[in-house]
Amino acid sequence: MKKTLIAIFIIYTFIILLVGRNLGFLPVFFAKSEAKVVDDTKKSVVEKFIKEQGPKFSIYYKNLKTGASFGVDENKILTAASLNKILIASYLYNQADRKKIDLEEKITIQEKDLQDYGTGSIRYEGAGGVYTLKTLAKLALEQSDNTAAFVLSEKLGRGEIEEYGKSLGLVTTNIADNKTSAKDMGILLELIFNRKIANNALTLEFLDFMKDTDFEDRLARDLPKSVAVYHKAADGISLVHDAGIIGDENFPFILSILTNEVRDEEEVKKTIGQITKFIYDGRTN
Repeated sequence: MKKTLIAIFIIYTFIILLVGRNLGFLPVFFAKSEAKVVDDTKKSVVEKFIKEQGPKFSIYYKNLKTGASFGVDENKILTAASLNKILIASYLYNQADRKKIDLEEKITIQEKDLQDYGTGSIRYEGAGGVYTLKTLAKLALEQSDNTAAFVLSEKLGRGEIEEYGKSLGLVTTNIADNKTSAKDMGILLELIFNRKIANNALTLEFLDFMKDTDFEDRLARDLPKSVAVYHKAADGISLVHDAGIIGDENFPFILSILTNEVRDEEEVKKTIGQITKFIYDGRTN
């Protein structure tokens, strides 16, 4: 079924491009509508594909080269799980960029800081460990360390992080309630990519923490190893998420895929990988 949908997409796109370039009396119309037709077709193929799956999908895509985008239930508010760590780290790096915080400042982990659940290494090392704010950000993004994210939130202030998110235009993201949407995550990732959160050097450091993480089994799973994927995965009860920036400076795009009503996590991860590969293969259209 997937191969059939891809074949339909390729044939339909080819016809549109051919017609748009050869009908001399319609050049302006097709020049303006060609990209939209292609993206609408991509959206249709993705929608048909995910309808065959059991879980519910929320998807937001944006080509950072052309500005073209589409969404599938992209504003649906879902449990963010560890996706909220992107906003926490964004606020940290914004404050560092504004010289209001020193990333080399050290914090000693207290017993009350330990989050004894989920992923991450700090909880196994126990209280007494000393970490810089930069290292905590690295662990929060790379390992999805819950203790690291908790300590950063305590340091920065949850209310301040919340207000910062609103100032960026995030309308569904709520740190206190741990909620977000596929589009909000896409908006935040685009701001990071465009150096709107921090300067170039800090942004590159930030993005490096989101590359080659402990969770390369979704967006990155079917892509060539040479393709850069800067992302944050998240898991929870009946949900599997991944949101990231994919590709180099020539053809970068954002893809944020959130799910709920998940019964088979491994199958959903495979589906996320298939969707990503389909969009990656058609990124130059």
